Amino acid sequence: MLTYRLLNPQDIKPLQEIVWKFRQQRISDEKASAFLSNPSHLVYAGFDEHQITGYVLAYRMERMDLGQDMLFIYHVFVLDAYKRRHIAKTLVDMAVAYAKEQKLHYTFLITQDDNTAANALYQSCEGYLHPKNKAVYYWYGPSTKP
Repeated sequence: MLTYRLLNPQDIKPLQEIVWKFRQQRISDEKASAFLSNPSHLVYAGFDEHQITGYVLAYRMERMDLGQDMLFIYHVFVLDAYKRRHIAKTLVDMAVAYAKEQKLHYTFLITQDDNTAANALYQSCEGYLHPKNKAVYYWYGPSTKP
């Protein structure tokens, strides 16, 4: 049975499993705990029993003016074996529902124009494609190559 929830600071092992399965990296208990303890870091996870099926990582971003915060959905990933089971939609919907409950200014994410599946997913979640196509620029650190 598939279940979904927002991870909390005690969910060290599920976060470590996410980072290993989707990023092929190992993180310490301390790193996982510190990450999950930050209230601006939101990790929504899908489970099949105790197995991670997918996740959404979002960052609540504070504005410098008097406007409401924003939510940036940074990752949306589902294991291949679990694709086409509405897991990504459920997780994105959970993040968007959080933003609405918190009365955030808006929620946004970035995807490639040619990623047909992702664009269809975000539209099915009632995402709004801004009429002014926006370019995304990156500045990589010295240890990261594009």
